[in-house]
Amino acid sequence: MKDKRFVAGLIFTVGWLGFSLYMLLTKKQPTELNAWGDFFAGFFAPLAFLWLVLGYLQQGEELRHSTEALRLQAEELKNSVEQQSQLVAVSREQMQQELRALEDERERRRDAARPKFIPQHSTTIRSGGTTEYKIKLVNVGNTATKFRMRVDPELDGFSFHNQAIVSNGEVISLSFKASPNPTIATINYVDADGLPGEVRFDLSAEAERFVIGEVHRVV
Repeated sequence: MKDKRFVAGLIFTVGWLGFSLYMLLTKKQPTELNAWGDFFAGFFAPLAFLWLVLGYLQQGEELRHSTEALRLQAEELKNSVEQQSQLVAVSREQMQQELRALEDERERRRDAARPKFIPQHSTTIRSGGTTEYKIKLVNVGNTATKFRMRVDPELDGFSFHNQAIVSNGEVISLSFKASPNPTIATINYVDADGLPGEVRFDLSAEAERFVIGEVHRVV
């Protein structure tokens, strides 16, 4: 209850008590019981009505305060939910970045464990109307085991080449008589992590020139 309202109620109550005492002392007093009942009813009724109104006003004010408190709590809850949503979004983005970083690191490690074969045209030998081509395969990556190279369709003088280990920097020399039709060379191996891998490239002879296609890693 507001202080001013409470003080006004007390002042009115004290004044009313004083007025009632004055009336009781100066006026003729009732002689019958029902008359005394009417007297006290008339005495207390204004005070009861006054404090009833003051209590009603107090309840309305407390209700407004409660409503405002609930509104502030709802606003705080809304802000908290928004902040939590932002934190969740930031955490999700950080987790995605960490996952991408882990995936990149995993791919770097996988790439570091793989061999890298670079085919190079070495020499061309022409004799008796036939042309023999020589190529070199250079491993510039990690060590490979269970190396196997095959061509499809087969070339004259070469169908496949097997080798147990091909170390970094090792050179494999191959020779064959290439046909004018494109031939696909496939290399299978096991890398340093013990995982299988496969690369492919094209071989073809065009107008007295030997062509080696780009190397593509399949696995």
